[in-house]
Amino acid sequence: MFENIRNKIALGLLKKEQVTPLMSRIFSNAYSMMTMPGQPVYTDITANKAIREGYKMAVPVYRAIRTIVQAASGIPWIVLDNKGEEIENHPFTQAWSKPNPEFSGQDNMEYIIAHLILAGNAYLRPIYRGREPIEFWIEMPDLVKPIPANNRDDWIQGYEYTLFGGQKITLEREAILHFKQLDPGNLFIGMGAIQAGGRVIDTYNEALDTQKVSMQNRGMPSGHLFPEEPMTPEQFDEFKRKYREQYLDKTHRREPWLYPRKMNWVEASQTAVEMDYTNSQAQLMRVIAAVIGVDPWWVGDKSNSTYNNVQEARKALYEDVALPLLDDVKATLNLKVAPLYGDIYITYDTSNVPALRADMGLKLDQASKLWAMGLPFEQINNKLELGFEEFPGWDIGYLPFSVAPVGNQGIPVEPPIEDGKNKSLDIESEEWKTAEWKRVDSRRQAYWGLLTKKFEPLYKEIGKVASASVKGSIEKNVLSAIDKQEDKWLKVMTAVYFTLIEDFGNQVKAFDVFSAFVRAWVTKNAAAKVVSILDTQKEAMADLIRAGVKDNLTNPQIAQSIRSFYTERASFFAQRIARTETTSASSFGQIAAAKETGRGRKRWLTSRDDRVRDAHIAMDGETVGIDEKFSNGCEGPGMCDDPAEAIQCRCSLIFLK
Repeated sequence: MFENIRNKIALGLLKKEQVTPLMSRIFSNAYSMMTMPGQPVYTDITANKAIREGYKMAVPVYRAIRTIVQAASGIPWIVLDNKGEEIENHPFTQAWSKPNPEFSGQDNMEYIIAHLILAGNAYLRPIYRGREPIEFWIEMPDLVKPIPANNRDDWIQGYEYTLFGGQKITLEREAILHFKQLDPGNLFIGMGAIQAGGRVIDTYNEALDTQKVSMQNRGMPSGHLFPEEPMTPEQFDEFKRKYREQYLDKTHRREPWLYPRKMNWVEASQTAVEMDYTNSQAQLMRVIAAVIGVDPWWVGDKSNSTYNNVQEARKALYEDVALPLLDDVKATLNLKVAPLYGDIYITYDTSNVPALRADMGLKLDQASKLWAMGLPFEQINNKLELGFEEFPGWDIGYLPFSVAPVGNQGIPVEPPIEDGKNKSLDIESEEWKTAEWKRVDSRRQAYWGLLTKKFEPLYKEIGKVASASVKGSIEKNVLSAIDKQEDKWLKVMTAVYFTLIEDFGNQVKAFDVFSAFVRAWVTKNAAAKVVSILDTQKEAMADLIRAGVKDNLTNPQIAQSIRSFYTERASFFAQRIARTETTSASSFGQIAAAKETGRGRKRWLTSRDDRVRDAHIAMDGETVGIDEKFSNGCEGPGMCDDPAEAIQCRCSLIFLK
């Protein structure tokens, strides 16, 4: 009665003209036409039959399934927390990798994948300690049958389980973990590929049997031998006996046939050629491969493969077959098992699959283009699944290089590097030195305006938070407010460094800006530079506050003095930092790229104008090892601890073998 009420309610939600007799029957019979509540549900084809006549008898079936099993079963499983970070040594991964004393985690996965393809159903029997499973035992699909519940809301009442002696018992629904492939005609059990391909596999096996019989019969087609003269029953029996002894035995197959009298032969069927045995077998192999979901390449039919090389075939095997199967397993695990451990997510890790790692080169090309468009590396890393760990500044967009003009002085984009063999370049001439310095200097100047716009708001923000903190212990509060700006400064400084390093490094040689060497330098120097900048601002604010207190200024007056200080000086501070950091980061980028070219020496190239420091004029042409410091203590222009040597330096470098 309750079911009838529910059906009427469902029908009532539809407009009257939408309800057809067919729909009414569907609503009322959809549950009962497929199953009987309280009775086990049986599959249309047993797992034993699928294994015996498919996996064990048909070579293409074995090869296709074995290929999928090998690809999918070796992929490791991991657990993620609610932030998407991996939880190492989680109880699930420990139990899943060592499910019981007899099977490894890969053993279990091999059975799960094979059973899903062959039978459409795979069953695990968990062993629990409290709420959490500590062991997983594989069960043969023919021994487990789901039992629909009498109450549709409960869905599954339990499982009928057949013991080895044939005795059947009923297990609770939690006692079995059921994985299944889609069967549109049944909501309780799945459908394997073998069920859809059964007729094709039977035809393939029958063709092999026919070929085998033909080979046993000397390759002769079926037919009839008629003697031209009548034979007595005794003569006929003797003829059959001698024929079997002399011609059907394998050791006599190639001997000539001899008869005691003249015989006539009448064929009873087509020959093997007429049946086109070879082509028909190849076609059957292709259909079997299609049913299971693999390319014909994997079952030995390379002539009809859709892939040009092995790498493409392997990649498609994972993306089109193995991973979708694992996705089905993953969905069931997260539905049934993950909630037992709390707020976790179970998934698999393909980072070590060679066929999928082959895309890394393409992904890096895409990453480079996206980065040049200004996208934060965090977004790029997540979108392309590059697998990089977080580093300072990866959550903001980097400056686009294309907005920095190189000047219009006709200076070559690629810096000439002396190699001792190029006779057309005289790197000792003043003309060449001037041209090379101008090339680098004009490119640096193009960044000054860009970086000033990045740094100026940061200085103004210091003025804003500092003036707002003028209360209570004024000096302490103001300096604390300035310290809290460190993260913002660090993100911008990191982005600036990466941008400059890549741009100027690529002027020497295309190189990996994400290398450990570059990231270590950026991390160290960005942090040190930000600390130095903020310390300078704290000193300035301390002096301003003390002067205000000495002059008996009120708190609002001191706050106004701070705002005026940064209104007047923010642009100047930003320009000075922009010029200094452009020089230091561009020098490092050139050195990093030069190292990859094998250059072992670097030469100081002094600025070619009247604003150069006297000390730097004396250094012009000084040459040291690529990892050594120059006589002024700098590794390169702008790369030294002494501010007097680094601030607004505009010298550059030449690299030699």
